[in-house]
Amino acid sequence: MSMKWLNFKYVATGLMMLSGVAASAAAETVPDSVMTDDEFMRNEAYHSRLVRRAERWNKLIPNIFTLQFAGGIGMFSAGIGWDYGRSDQWETHLLVGFTPKRYNYQTYWTLTLREVYNPWKIRLGRHWSMKPLSVNLALNSILHNDFWMSEPDRYPHGYYGFSSRMRFHLGLGQRFTFAIPEHKRWISSSLSVYYEVSTCDLYVRQKILNKKIPLKDIITLAVGLQWAI
Repeated sequence: MSMKWLNFKYVATGLMMLSGVAASAAAETVPDSVMTDDEFMRNEAYHSRLVRRAERWNKLIPNIFTLQFAGGIGMFSAGIGWDYGRSDQWETHLLVGFTPKRYNYQTYWTLTLREVYNPWKIRLGRHWSMKPLSVNLALNSILHNDFWMSEPDRYPHGYYGFSSRMRFHLGLGQRFTFAIPEHKRWISSSLSVYYEVSTCDLYVRQKILNKKIPLKDIITLAVGLQWAI
């Protein structure tokens, strides 16, 4: 057998081996385009979890902005809120209030957490609607050292018997809403104006202890604007 034939044979064998290795490597790097049922179900479950996670995060984004005048939680109050429920009948508000300096009093800031329930909604036209009853329960705190949660030592034990910093408010009101047409919306989908009458635990306590206090002295009135996005 000639040397040329041996060389050709060895070269051909080497080329065949190299082509086989390359084909195997290519087969390993190219993913199988056919997905099994188990892989498909796992992929669907993964994307469903992503969607639910995104929905939960979206619910944390405030979609209500409120500006209020008076109401026992500050001369002016502003804050954010969320609506939820089957018909968005529940709302949670977080408000920061401000009472300017007057007479011998200092400037005070307040913080209010308020829960609102709107059981009914009545349409008054194409863009207008009314919520005839709005019930709210609020927890308000004055952010100043002049007020305390526990009675200071300078007072006899039980002299006051209540916290001067924390107040519970109960209120009733109504709301009128204008739904902005979609082609005119910019940063808001609707604009509402509302009013509410309310009282707090301290005022009720004073009324119980002193029947001569007029009812109007324990009632506060608030008016406000609300934007929904």
